[in-house]
Amino acid sequence: TTSAQSLHQCMRGDSMESSKISVALSAAAACALAGSFCSLAPTPSFVVSPPPAGALPQGASSHISGKSASSATAGFSGHASSGTSTAPIATMLAVALVVGLAHRRSERHSSRVPMRVRGRAGTWFRMGAKGAKPMHERLIAKDIIEGTKAGWLKKYRKASDMEETVKKTLYGNLQMRFTTNHFTDEIPWPEDRSGGGGMEGPREMPDKPWYRRKFMNPARFKKLDIKEWEMPENYSRSVSLEKLVGVGMQYGHSKQCWATKMMKYVYAEDGDSFIFDLVQTSAQLNRACYYAQEAAIRGAKFLFVGCKMQAQELINEYADKVNMPRVSEKWTGGLITNSGQIAIARELWQRLRTQKDQGAWDSMGGERRDLQECMLRRLDRKYAGIEGMEDFPDIIIMVDQKSEAVACHEAGKMGIPIICLCDTNADPDKVDITVPGNCGQKRSIELFLQQITEAIKTGQDIRASRPRSDDPAEQKSWDPWMFSSDRIPGLHRSGKFQPWMRDMYGTYENVKRANPYGKIRPCAPFVSPVPWVNNDGQNQIWGVSTNAKVAAKEEGKRLAEEAARAGGGGGGGGEEEATE
Repeated sequence: TTSAQSLHQCMRGDSMESSKISVALSAAAACALAGSFCSLAPTPSFVVSPPPAGALPQGASSHISGKSASSATAGFSGHASSGTSTAPIATMLAVALVVGLAHRRSERHSSRVPMRVRGRAGTWFRMGAKGAKPMHERLIAKDIIEGTKAGWLKKYRKASDMEETVKKTLYGNLQMRFTTNHFTDEIPWPEDRSGGGGMEGPREMPDKPWYRRKFMNPARFKKLDIKEWEMPENYSRSVSLEKLVGVGMQYGHSKQCWATKMMKYVYAEDGDSFIFDLVQTSAQLNRACYYAQEAAIRGAKFLFVGCKMQAQELINEYADKVNMPRVSEKWTGGLITNSGQIAIARELWQRLRTQKDQGAWDSMGGERRDLQECMLRRLDRKYAGIEGMEDFPDIIIMVDQKSEAVACHEAGKMGIPIICLCDTNADPDKVDITVPGNCGQKRSIELFLQQITEAIKTGQDIRASRPRSDDPAEQKSWDPWMFSSDRIPGLHRSGKFQPWMRDMYGTYENVKRANPYGKIRPCAPFVSPVPWVNNDGQNQIWGVSTNAKVAAKEEGKRLAEEAARAGGGGGGGGEEEATE
């Protein structure tokens, strides 16, 4: 019976079941073989000789004749010495051999074995061996939640099907019964579901900082414009090499902490530290000063950030000279990206200040008054420097990008340009105008802030001296940086060198040089408010950048028509101009 079952399983291709049966059959065959060897061993044969004459009692000899005694003796001797028959043993061995060969053949020719491992065939405990289930059919690789959900949907098709299950999970004397199957009724979707498939209605979110920055009040000073902006040649240089050497601007960090991206600003090595190239430092500082002056003439708002111990007093001093907000204590997380919560905290700060000035705490107990004063001191450290900042700053003046990594990250998400004094351990890619120099000495930090502050003061004086009517009217425009996913480091994918890049740019360095901010798409003309729903009420505009191609085509058609009209009025050559 066992051999028949094993052969049947092998014919079906079920190698696991057949292996179990063949193992049991092999064990039985081994036991039978051992028993056969024991039975084939030589055994002493014994023959009962006939009793001697006179040994039998009188009258017994008449009952046993010589013929009958000899025949009984011969029969008894022959039956005792014959041994066990070998026919069942041979049959068992043949069946075991056939089953083993069939099992091996089923493993060899099975098409359901997806995994192979090195070495010989695996055992029951080797999950990756031959005969194992595919990985997508194993329990460890299955989605337990999806499987459970599918089982529930198959088992409980109506609300009444789960009534008993719900009753078992409830305790007490509660009695309940479902009157309808509305829990599992299908949703009556409308028949005509065309029209884009998105939510209808406007999507204004003015309480979100990114929405205000992206759609309502785009940046006036854009990060993408700085890469193409150059300082005029006739601009007077405000910083000389003698000043930089006098304050020790050339000294960088030690070799134990440095960034490879800052090596382009390093001139040499001095023992265990680096020496900056002061020619580049002077050029970058002059460039930063001129950019700050031009921004101040246009009425830019600056934010001074420096929380290092060497820069705290200097940040407070020079920020107050130009009447700009500052952050000299620890940077408050979400100061730019989560302005809603910051506004709530500032309201609490103003309320506590008013209560203290009016003497509302005098009637409180000592412990409660101490708690209020402690909270007020903590809020003073956070928000005392940004009391007059009501909106996003236009430009951030920063000291040491490594120490102000959180502020740099938030400014990058909102598209705010950064002018920063960077040491050899900083990342210049996260800064728009990098001024390489020493960030560990007060004198070098003071020179940097002094030059920037003087440029801002000059720009403010120029703006105050001329009438506002002379200021050119600035039109709002979309900031392409805000429509790019590369502004968020978590969504940025490290670019790989694709085949089409080789044909277009040649090398990967040329790709990065041509696209310093990643994939930035063009934007359509600025429209306020944003038309989230078209006139037909069907297709929604999820982002202004999606209309860039349509706007470009319309602009191209308009230019072609103008060229055709101009060419038609001027005689020959109009067709060629229109085509061009």
